[in-house]
Amino acid sequence: MREDARPAAPGGGASAGAGRESSPWALAWRIASGVVFVPVLVLLARAGGIAFWAFVALEVTLGLTEFYRMMRGRGLNPFQPLGIGSGLALLWVSYRPLTPHVGFLMTGVLLLVLALELRRPQARQRVEDIAVTSFGVLYVGWLSAHFVLLRELPWQVGRGYADGASFVLLAFFLTWSCDTGAYTVGRLFGRNRPWTHISPRKSVEGAFGGLLFAVAAAFVARRWFAPYLAVHDAAVLGLLVGVFAQVGDLVESLLKRDAAHADSSDFIPGHGGVLDRFDSLYFAAPLVYYYLQIVIFGVP
Repeated sequence: MREDARPAAPGGGASAGAGRESSPWALAWRIASGVVFVPVLVLLARAGGIAFWAFVALEVTLGLTEFYRMMRGRGLNPFQPLGIGSGLALLWVSYRPLTPHVGFLMTGVLLLVLALELRRPQARQRVEDIAVTSFGVLYVGWLSAHFVLLRELPWQVGRGYADGASFVLLAFFLTWSCDTGAYTVGRLFGRNRPWTHISPRKSVEGAFGGLLFAVAAAFVARRWFAPYLAVHDAAVLGLLVGVFAQVGDLVESLLKRDAAHADSSDFIPGHGGVLDRFDSLYFAAPLVYYYLQIVIFGVP
């Protein structure tokens, strides 16, 4: 959920995005898609294994497709098949038997991108094309891999495999609560808007609303499905997610503004694209994963 209506972009794209944001139909689609998505997420998180991996693989494929399309709109020429293949490979090696090989794969991806650039006929923009291909793999592929790492975390920390579902749902629940708080408080009380160069309607009041909602959600999660969180852990994790989820939202807004896009796509009714729906989670999921792994369960 977003507090901002996107800035106008060349060709009227952002105006259409802003119109969708304010339309009653947009709100209806947003609610309907959420009603469908949340139960599906819960079922897939509980199932784990290849079913959950396939869900994340679909998200990575669609997210990278959107990202590379935005970059081509800026005149760049990323290696989309290699980027998507590398993102999926990162997900695969993040699956529990292969986690130690992540570094090996990342090195291989970088070397392959550099080697394939030698086949390009043009001499211009090679550094930019290499950079945008690699950045897409890291931004969408590697950050999304933390959804899989969260689901498989019980194997590392000696807990029952079913607990992985609560780890995944914790990241989603805190992030969505933060988004909801920022959107609601910002729309009702937002006055101070220091990020107009990135997202014109993001406000300080909305940011504090998101922070408070994330902390409250952490305490709700502690009582509901995350008893492994101590009181101080719930407070700290809620604060961290409340900050970094909103940073993730702003980062994607920056990328879209640079590419003159209102939304990353129209794939999800009422929400925009996959990147629009997962931008905050890209920053929150790694944070939740490493906090649980290192602070809660003490596994380096």
